[in-house]
Amino acid sequence: MCEYCGCRRIPEIARLGEEHETITELADEADVGRADRAIRNAALRRLRQALVPHAQREEQGIFTEARQAGLTGYYIEDLEEDHRRFKEALDDPESLDDATLETLLKDLDRHIAIEEYDVFPAASKHLSDEQWRSIERMDSAP
Repeated sequence: MCEYCGCRRIPEIARLGEEHETITELADEADVGRADRAIRNAALRRLRQALVPHAQREEQGIFTEARQAGLTGYYIEDLEEDHRRFKEALDDPESLDDATLETLLKDLDRHIAIEEYDVFPAASKHLSDEQWRSIERMDSAP
């Protein structure tokens, strides 16, 4: 994951980055367990449990604030569409054939790379301190 620009010094980006690492590990488990449907599907259910709240936090926090800061050229709409597509696919992991799963995992890897190497560094440079505080308040709300 991204370590080159220092954006992980921002607590929300650090948290999302740690979640990306967990999501990547779970995706790898699903890929390795592909031969055994029970192992694969259990890994995909765990992946969904990690991915859905993570995506909601991104959309309600950093994506919303990035739009307000004018960062519309950083794939945000595409990333939100990915979130919807990932959730829909992971709602029924048993229905995923191997080719669909392979595409899903490649898309997830690409998605995380865009967030890590494009969105997060841009947000760290362009979001104001108040915007970061707003994201932190949202994260700490019950």
